[in-house]
Amino acid sequence: MNPRDSHPVSLPIDLTIQILARLPTKSLLRFRSVCKLWREVLSQKQFVDLHFALSSRTRGVAIESPDHAASTPDLVCVDPILGVSAFSLDFLDDRVKIRASCNGLLCCSSVRSRGVYYVCNPMTREFRVLPRTRERPFTRSEPEYEATLVGLGFDPATWRIHVAIAGFHRSFGRWPRGGDRRLVCKVFDAATGAWTRFAASMCDEFTCMNRNQSVYAGCSMNWLTHCCRYVSVLDLENMLWGKITLPDEVLATQQGTRFYLLELEGSVSVVQMSRFWMSTWVLKDRAKEEWALVDRVNLRCIDGYAASVFPISQTKDVVFMATQKKILMHDRNSRVWKEVYGVEGNFTYPLWFSAFAFGSTLFPCRQAIFHMHSVRRARRSFFLLAHKSAGRRESHLRSSYKKRGVSWLPTSYFLLHLHVLIVFLFLALEKFYSLFFSC
Repeated sequence: MNPRDSHPVSLPIDLTIQILARLPTKSLLRFRSVCKLWREVLSQKQFVDLHFALSSRTRGVAIESPDHAASTPDLVCVDPILGVSAFSLDFLDDRVKIRASCNGLLCCSSVRSRGVYYVCNPMTREFRVLPRTRERPFTRSEPEYEATLVGLGFDPATWRIHVAIAGFHRSFGRWPRGGDRRLVCKVFDAATGAWTRFAASMCDEFTCMNRNQSVYAGCSMNWLTHCCRYVSVLDLENMLWGKITLPDEVLATQQGTRFYLLELEGSVSVVQMSRFWMSTWVLKDRAKEEWALVDRVNLRCIDGYAASVFPISQTKDVVFMATQKKILMHDRNSRVWKEVYGVEGNFTYPLWFSAFAFGSTLFPCRQAIFHMHSVRRARRSFFLLAHKSAGRRESHLRSSYKKRGVSWLPTSYFLLHLHVLIVFLFLALEKFYSLFFSC
């Protein structure tokens, strides 16, 4: 045996990055503890973006557990490659309900504290607490109109987070109808760290299923209305509502069909379902309102579920459908149906109300968390070092002044003022870091 063969061969760093970028997110989180180099590489924005680009085709479904018992997981993720895995949202230290998802991040609302929202990554267990939507308590004259529509947007290019909540406002004892209805909206921008409130007149209705299926595309939030004739669009840059009309082919065949709004490779997609067919349309040009038919699936293979199946998530290769107790996956290349998840026992809550499109990513939702911890650790270390140095210096001066018969009290006052100055210095440094990394 050649002794040279016993030495390990180190791969080039570029090749190592390409290999790591193709691994699951759960494995990458464990590999952070391998060495300092890997931890630094896996935390860089270039690697996180590369991993997202390579794993965007393997998005699946996240199912929220309806009962919050200690024996059941808070979140069940169904991946087309890795299968079923369970996660917990216990790091939020609150009882929450998932309201929206986008690019591996979840927007959750607190069940105990109304008006409190979280943005979290269940894989990395990072989270961000958003400012309260309102400080005054909810009353009968001002109901919780914010909870009607909830949307989450995360731009993979800029890592910018948007959260939009909207709902119809009504006065005490009166439900406005027709053109008198006022939709109150609030948009949170991570760049400013605050909510922006505005109102608009709108006559549309939204079903429970339409509320759960919000799509973020092109710096806008999209919801399908109850009439299923157009898509309501919230422009996050200009804070304006707009409409996108559905294709003429869809409007002509509305009788006896159902419509759902999904995301497909960063674009808005509408899924039309009839008794025997499922058609998928994608918005190609937003300005011209041009749609294209990209897929048409025969539902005769699942004839027993066709009337009660709902599309939840889709990619270019697969589409996930939810029934009351099962999650089905359809391979668009092989045209094969497969049951990937099922609930046993007396489970009566439909899965389509608790299932969201989800794909595991490494995207952070609070960039300043590591910097703030570093500042606090450095401040504690510096305080300990300064205290030890000051103690040794004071002991030396005390013995020196005692020999000469001079009081050392002024020196103690000088050290006290020095400690106060150091405290204010690090408080100012911590405030600078919190403002600089808040976005």
